[in-house]
Formats: sequence, structure tokens, C-alpha cells
Amino acid sequence: MKKPRIINIVGRSGSGKTTLVEKLIAHYRDLGIRVSAVKSMRHDFDIDYPGKDSSRYREAGAFTSAITNGKKCAVVMDLEPGVTPLDIAMDQCAGSDIVIIEGYREGDSLKLEVIGDSTEEPLYRSGVTNIVIIASDGNIDAGLPVYRRNDVAGIAAALDRIM
Repeated sequence: MKKPRIINIVGRSGSGKTTLVEKLIAHYRDLGIRVSAVKSMRHDFDIDYPGKDSSRYREAGAFTSAITNGKKCAVVMDLEPGVTPLDIAMDQCAGSDIVIIEGYREGDSLKLEVIGDSTEEPLYRSGVTNIVIIASDGNIDAGLPVYRRNDVAGIAAALDRIM
């Protein structure tokens, strides 16, 4: 099976990352391309409801718990130390043509930074490596290609050239 192409979208909170991810998913889907998405978070989360069967399996010690209705599936598992969103994209989304990872700043994969109205330093100036494209509505001179955040076709074309 062919490995999916990876798009890594990064940016400060509130910059418009999720909106761009949604638009890129729709753009690629309309072209008949199979797209998956992985959200990388820095804080703990839970998608199980206490007392429900899948949560009870996990509380009992299940390493992996899945729920399905024959149309969709959700899987919750503990990860071994060092497993990255990139690893998850390759393992869990192998049937995809493209996987968009949102929020994974670490690692050496190529990244697109979305810059919004934050007063914080942009990530490309803050030590985050391998940012190769910027999406922003501001005037930015970063020595990198810059696209307006709503220029989905232009962003997708630029991403396609580097993937």
C-alpha cells in the first residue's frame, strides 16, 4: 500500500488552522482525493463518556477500545512513549492519499504556518523548524511563499509541489 502524503498545519491558537484544514479537506475531496485528518493536542482529552461500554472497557484495563455501528468507528488506545502524530497518520490512515496533521510543531516534517492576529511571535521566528509555506492575511516578509488564508486553491497547489 502506498504511503499517504502528509500536510502538517501549524500556528498559534486562534490563527485559523482548523478553518484552513476544513477547506483543504473539502478541496481535495472535491478532486476525488481521499483525505484524513489528525489533530495533535498538548493537553489531555477524553472522548469516552463515563459509564458507557467503551469507557468501561478502558477502565477495566483494555489497551485499545473501539466502538462501531457498521458505518463509522472510533478507537481509543494508550500510546507508547515517543509515538508521534506522524506515526499515527502513517499507521491509522494508510488508506488515505493525503493526511492533514493539525498542530504538530515538532519533528522534521514540512509545515505550513497559519498566521492570524496573535500578538505572539510567529512560529517560523520562534524555533519551529521546516516551515515552508505561510498562510496569512497580513503582509509578511518571511522569505517564504505567503498565501492569503482563504486562497485554498493556491495553498493546495503549493502544498502539492512540495509533498
